[in-house]
Amino acid sequence: MSNTTTALQPWLDPTQKPYIQIQGVTKKFGDFVAIDHISLDVYQNEFFALLGPSGCGKTTLLRMLAGFETPTSGRILLDGEDVSTVPPHQRLVNMMFQSYALFPHMTVEKNIGFGLKQDKVPAAQIKKQVDDMLELVQLTAFAGRKPHQLSGGQRQRVALARSLVKRPKLLLLDEPLGALDKKLREQTQFELMNIQEELGITFMIVTHDQEEAMTVSSRIGLMINGQLEQVSTPSEIYEAPKTRFVSEFIGDVNLLEGRYAGTSEHGTAIKCKESDSEIHATQALDVLEGTTIWVAIRPEKLEISKQPPEGTPNVLKGKVWDIGYGGSFSTYHVHLANGKTMTAVRANRERSVEKTITWDDEVYLSWAPKSAVVLTE
Repeated sequence: MSNTTTALQPWLDPTQKPYIQIQGVTKKFGDFVAIDHISLDVYQNEFFALLGPSGCGKTTLLRMLAGFETPTSGRILLDGEDVSTVPPHQRLVNMMFQSYALFPHMTVEKNIGFGLKQDKVPAAQIKKQVDDMLELVQLTAFAGRKPHQLSGGQRQRVALARSLVKRPKLLLLDEPLGALDKKLREQTQFELMNIQEELGITFMIVTHDQEEAMTVSSRIGLMINGQLEQVSTPSEIYEAPKTRFVSEFIGDVNLLEGRYAGTSEHGTAIKCKESDSEIHATQALDVLEGTTIWVAIRPEKLEISKQPPEGTPNVLKGKVWDIGYGGSFSTYHVHLANGKTMTAVRANRERSVEKTITWDDEVYLSWAPKSAVVLTE
């Protein structure tokens, strides 16, 4: 493995020591188990995302890292130090909330420097550090304004600067972009990435927005019911989900239920009710013939055509039920003979108002064996 790869992906290097170590942590509120024996390693300078549906435990885990909650059992180590019972103000950790919680009567400059003033940092040093932060978040010209005189995106950057001005070892972000509109949210995601890279501080973000997690993070921890379902890079979690929950939560997916029919020239043969013939995948399985399995195919991996395709064993026939125009792409919902609906996405590469495939057309859906992921749970 190259040095470049391990430098960019330290979790692949067995010699690297994790910066954050969550070791067998459980958190209970009465009889309710919010976090169920989670273990997780996060490395220095990572931008790590905790992703999952509401109530999955991601914010509870973040609050334990911040010190606002104490684990019922297990340990949390930061840079080798056990901080499980260390109060928030004694940790080199800052947390940025969705609400931003700016002081309305203070200027931008004073909001950013408030924590330093509380720590009795000399005035000259406060000014230097605040000026540096204002420049970093591109708000120097707004230093004298009050929060109500700023846009939502500008207030978000003030809150970020205030969180970073004390140079924490770890910055925790709880749904920090939730209040922004879509375009500003997308722009701010890249600003966050650039700031994190420039400062070299470890970021951990909580979000329920899969696109946000995929965009900003080096790795994603997908949570459900207080447990980590999968921890992987964005590309791995999308292209190689380990369970049906992961495949369905991240992006759109077509799932075909079938039974394992042994090996084939392509790798794996599957019998499913949507196809008269076996379908094939390249993924090898260690299960008994007849075992129930699922084939996951992303909509963009499907080819849609009016003529039967050649060169692939994976073909399903159906009728176009609905079409959604998305500008750069079109989405086709295709009803199969057994009533199942498949979704195919096709890039609009040519400028044309007329569709070559339209409603009620009989079409063929096909995909390469290597494009499918076979799931056993």
